[in-house]
Amino acid sequence: MSAIEELERRNDARFDERAFVDFLRSIEGRSGWDGGRWELIEGIPIDMPPATLRHGAIARVFERLLASALSQSGLPLEATREVGVSHPSDTTFRPVADIVVFDPKEELASGGERFLKSCQLVAEVLSPSTEPYDLVFKRRRYAELPDCLHVLMIDQDRMRVRHWSRRDGWAETVHEEPDDRIDLPEFGFSCRLRDFYARTDLA
Repeated sequence: MSAIEELERRNDARFDERAFVDFLRSIEGRSGWDGGRWELIEGIPIDMPPATLRHGAIARVFERLLASALSQSGLPLEATREVGVSHPSDTTFRPVADIVVFDPKEELASGGERFLKSCQLVAEVLSPSTEPYDLVFKRRRYAELPDCLHVLMIDQDRMRVRHWSRRDGWAETVHEEPDDRIDLPEFGFSCRLRDFYARTDLA
């Protein structure tokens, strides 16, 4: 039975976290498209298509830059990619974020869980098919996370980073010039816009 057939069999109008995790367990170990990256958005399980090579390169570079800054600053935080995020008051929203900064103590304490309950930064590399939704819905939801300090949306087809921070009241800052600096002072992080795209054909 395919994942789609499994969804049809369950015939649930909307999933919460428990139903979503149960669904994920039911399709684990299957090969092919059914083994893709599933997100729960407004109660609907969505199988995300494979990312472009450029998308992956941007995410890897940002993760490494963040990890380096966190290490050099001696902060007890880590950066990672493609991790589930839990919204505290909406069990129908369980996305998989491209990059997050989180406290590894949570991973040690709750290693069997699928979703982080706390993260200090969330970033998405925008895809044309989901960009409007990411910018409006996901971005707003990420800003509602109690410990989140920064939300970044990174274009993959041009040099542009949109940045929202708690310290600025979640006002948007847009970086479009290659030498624009993106500063995340809580993490000891500062780089130029062009650094995000160092391993792409946009550099």
